[in-house]
Amino acid sequence: MSRTTRFFSKASAAALGLALMGICAAAQAASINYGNFGPVASGVSFLQVTESSGTDPVPLYGPPTPFVTGLDFDPIGFVATSANGGADITDGQLNFTAMANLNGINSINVFEAGDYTIAGGGNAATSVFAGAIIRGTITEINGVAVAPIGLPPVNASFGDSLPGNVIVGPWSLGVNLNVAAALPANQRATKVEIAINNSLVATSQPGTVAFIAKKEFRIGVVPNVPEPTGFVLASIVMCGLALAGRKNA
Repeated sequence: MSRTTRFFSKASAAALGLALMGICAAAQAASINYGNFGPVASGVSFLQVTESSGTDPVPLYGPPTPFVTGLDFDPIGFVATSANGGADITDGQLNFTAMANLNGINSINVFEAGDYTIAGGGNAATSVFAGAIIRGTITEINGVAVAPIGLPPVNASFGDSLPGNVIVGPWSLGVNLNVAAALPANQRATKVEIAINNSLVATSQPGTVAFIAKKEFRIGVVPNVPEPTGFVLASIVMCGLALAGRKNA
């Protein structure tokens, strides 16, 4: 497996994410509320999209742009860099409510990507990491408010390190939160509170450099497929309307 596609195990990713969140939970910096977006073509709206950081001034993600299935961000200065020893951690968090029609939300996914550089005569102590954790809470089912139902968090991470004189490459990762799996087949989550935590980490040794940047970030929502009976009923109604129109013609 190449350096640019190497991912840590789930256990390592979870440990990294928890450690970073512990470091950054001590102080939340100012936040930016971008407001509401949508509904996008899938029928999902994104309410109170807010970003914050416990390590750096915001914005890091920047304002989102709606697209067919979700929101697209162009990260602004979301980087971590270290030279000649030490570490740099950049942590950002996005919070929003995903609200759907009665078909409900099947899953919520995140894709992010960027590039990195590590250089010098060091070893594994000169490294870069990128991590993402999604947490979700269902607050509405079939259009009716319910007691909050917490979903198991999901995470993913990427990492690379020396040895090697100069390593330059792209990185990417994806995370998928399965919402529908938490409910019986006849129940559809129509409102879900989402918290996404992202971290970039760069560590270096004397005489080495480590740099990693996030340059792409997208949130997508997959709606549930409408019940087949709904299609049948719609077809019957449309046929009935067509026949009625012919009789009245």
